[in-house]
Amino acid sequence: MSNLVFRKSKKVCAVILPVAIFCTTFFSCQKKSAQNETPLVPLDFVSEKNLASDSMPAWLHSQKKICVVFGYGYNEKNYAQRIVESLAKKYGLDDGTPDSGLIFPLIFPDDFPGERIARLSALIGERELAGLIIVGAPENTSYAIANLEDEWDTSENMIPYPVYSFFPQDDIAGIEATSNFVLDHAMEGGASMDSESNKEELTQPQISDLDALLDRAVEYMLLTERPLPHDENLLAHVSRIVGKGHKVSRYIDAQSGLQSINHFVVE
Repeated sequence: MSNLVFRKSKKVCAVILPVAIFCTTFFSCQKKSAQNETPLVPLDFVSEKNLASDSMPAWLHSQKKICVVFGYGYNEKNYAQRIVESLAKKYGLDDGTPDSGLIFPLIFPDDFPGERIARLSALIGERELAGLIIVGAPENTSYAIANLEDEWDTSENMIPYPVYSFFPQDDIAGIEATSNFVLDHAMEGGASMDSESNKEELTQPQISDLDALLDRAVEYMLLTERPLPHDENLLAHVSRIVGKGHKVSRYIDAQSGLQSINHFVVE
């Protein structure tokens, strides 16, 4: 994968436009400021060719791991095991040793002591992560990610690896603030699965090709090797991760009518 490694580039000075004040919360602005200190990911760097299913090796010895958390709606044991086995064939599983496979799976609440998502940081332990993917994030997941941020000694305590959140049930403002992007199901009338009325209904897997979606998400993390910036190209990045078979659009808040910077819906 040496041909996929970025050359080191100069840090980009953060420029905060006045319009950003009206588009995001103070907490989100802090996150963007930290991301702008990281070299940006060019939109044309990840092409359909090197995102193809055969573009990655069959198995990876990896010191860095990608943690995949299966939350509500996606945590039925047999279902999650099938997805993990699919990923393991391509990337290998982490067995707790530095040079084992890439994927470190966790099922909520089974793998979490006391059934508390706040234990995420302790479960990751000393592992060095290349990325964090959370599917069906339970309530308070954003606080668990914030705890991971606190472990980094940077000006903004910014996690230097990508964090993707698919179909969460956590507080939407919190999960937006702690993730590179959030992807929800588009619902009739423009609503998404984050609405309170829909949370009770999300008891079964809501996407038939989750294994393919997670495969592409893992590849994207390996190809970019850094968080995705909250810029005008983010929608295109997310669309590539989702794949050509689905339409992705920006989430629009039903009450304010404002579009989110990093929250999207898929149809």
